[in-house]
Amino acid sequence: MALGKSGIPFRVRRQTWITRDDLKANRDWIYVYGDNVKREGRRGLAREMRGEPNAHAISVSWGPFDPFLPESVEDAKREIESELMALAERNPACVIWPMAGLVPEFMTMPDDAYQYLRLMARRTLGVTDPV
Repeated sequence: MALGKSGIPFRVRRQTWITRDDLKANRDWIYVYGDNVKREGRRGLAREMRGEPNAHAISVSWGPFDPFLPESVEDAKREIESELMALAERNPACVIWPMAGLVPEFMTMPDDAYQYLRLMARRTLGVTDPV
């Protein structure tokens, strides 16, 4: 279990299939999905979660078709860390993490950013194999 802002532990669960109905039925749980910095597009889990108050996006690209690039890795790391810290500060009762991870199969991500996301998700939330 990870510790929330108040020092109280919260649970992290993995879920294979996530729908908007899941988010509506469990308003005290925070559902995480991979998104882009611009918060645009309706593919994958963004289609199900975007706009829901208990959804939390973690950026895995700059825009819908604008991936993180090797020359922007340091900026990407700052985005990732900021969003993971913001998630922990929400002090959720439970975090639902997509079983397939945050980075969709069709997307590429520099290995440095990918490994940083893995490391920070483990440190911040205790999520094993998060991406």
